[in-house]
Amino acid sequence: MVTHIRRCVLASVMLASTAAHAQPATAVAPIAITEYAARRAALGALAGDGAIVVLGKPEPQYDHEYFAQSPHLRYLTGWNAPFSALVILRTGAAQREFLFTPARNAATEVWTGTVPSFSDAQRVSGLPTRDVAELTPLCDSLLDARVPLRIVGELDGPTSPLAQAISTDRAFMNALAKRHPAAALSDGNRLVLQLRGQKSPAELALLQASIDITVRAHEEVMRMLAPGWNEFEVQALVEYTFRRNGADRPGFTTIAGSGDNATTLHYWRNDREIQAGELIVMDIGASYGGYSADVTRTVPVSGSFTTEQRAIYELVRKAQQASEQATRVGADRSAPELATAETLARGLASLGLIESPTSTYDCDITGQQQCPQVQLYYMHGVGHGIGLDVHDPDMSDGNAWLAGSVITIEPGVYVRRTMHEVLPDTPRNRAILSRIRGAVAKYAGIGVRIEDDYLLTPTGLTWLSRLPRDASEIEALMRAPRAATPLPRDPKWVEQYRRGMP
Repeated sequence: MVTHIRRCVLASVMLASTAAHAQPATAVAPIAITEYAARRAALGALAGDGAIVVLGKPEPQYDHEYFAQSPHLRYLTGWNAPFSALVILRTGAAQREFLFTPARNAATEVWTGTVPSFSDAQRVSGLPTRDVAELTPLCDSLLDARVPLRIVGELDGPTSPLAQAISTDRAFMNALAKRHPAAALSDGNRLVLQLRGQKSPAELALLQASIDITVRAHEEVMRMLAPGWNEFEVQALVEYTFRRNGADRPGFTTIAGSGDNATTLHYWRNDREIQAGELIVMDIGASYGGYSADVTRTVPVSGSFTTEQRAIYELVRKAQQASEQATRVGADRSAPELATAETLARGLASLGLIESPTSTYDCDITGQQQCPQVQLYYMHGVGHGIGLDVHDPDMSDGNAWLAGSVITIEPGVYVRRTMHEVLPDTPRNRAILSRIRGAVAKYAGIGVRIEDDYLLTPTGLTWLSRLPRDASEIEALMRAPRAATPLPRDPKWVEQYRRGMP
């Protein structure tokens, strides 16, 4: 009952708008129409003669889902309405471009709200605008005329046998191919991805805003979290802070995993009571102007790390530092991953969780294939690019890092209680388990991930997500008197850069 009353009070505080607000500051600027035009020109030059059709996202199937525009279409047009598409026609140096979007329908608008008019679309995008109903006939006519046509959209197959058989974009492309079997029809996604790795100053400003809002959300939880909360309260406070400070939505599903849930990488249920003495992994990212941050902190709910928790936490932090030092312009792309794995392997060996830094285990039941023992606790990559997708292209020449990359670095260690079930049951693995069983029991249920966002420059990494991350800093913040109310929203984010955009 006490917990229920406290939650009701928290909900009332979160919904109240009595906090004092500072005077409005300069809003984050929108990306200029001229920048979108330059991106389309660059794409046309890469593709050469022919046509490019960039497909946008449809309206969500269920009305409780977010609409998020296709990153490729948003990157090339800034247009954020469903059922839209871009067509680029290129002949030599001449290029024509058209935006296709739905015509207004008063009956449909009863359910969806007002649909932007063609004049709205042209004003926002700077592009001549047509009814999207004309898109398929145009594609047919281009293919009839033997014009090479590239499709940009969601063309990959499903990742699960239970998933939809093919995407709507793949269905569109397949239907064109069936009607025009001799046509030059191809996937154009790779060309757009080449362009998206280099972030412009306008994109960096939007990314920094999304990162700053995400940092604010972490600070809010650290100021208010206490034993007895539920994971969904953490999620609610995080996403409330996102929206209150002007973010579009979460950039991905909020992860708030406490106790044993901290050892599940993509935990999403967020429905467990958080107990005193536990850790909670919070992997969160606000989307602002379509650009997503990705910042993770692992904090002790009671304010202090236990001896075992601190040992794992400080090891992960050392691995993050090693990866930072290895990420340099011109360095091999594998260098951060190798530095992370080597640091974790040495540390895990010193804790008795693996037999030695170079030890392996049987990763299949035959015993023929060997895997590093460090992968029992660290089984994901150390980082990725961020941008319009939370996993976005970064800048490289294929082998080496280039300046301009915006990336994450996110090492982790996860000691699952089901370790004995993870290893294939071979005589060698049973022997390994017998030797590390005591250490596994000592650290079981501890999961730690630390993730930050960075800009790679010619002189090194710039840390963008400035938030306490050393164990002592985390403890100092968690031991401070618990806050009763959220921080005031920041007007520089709330003054939406989207003004005037449908």
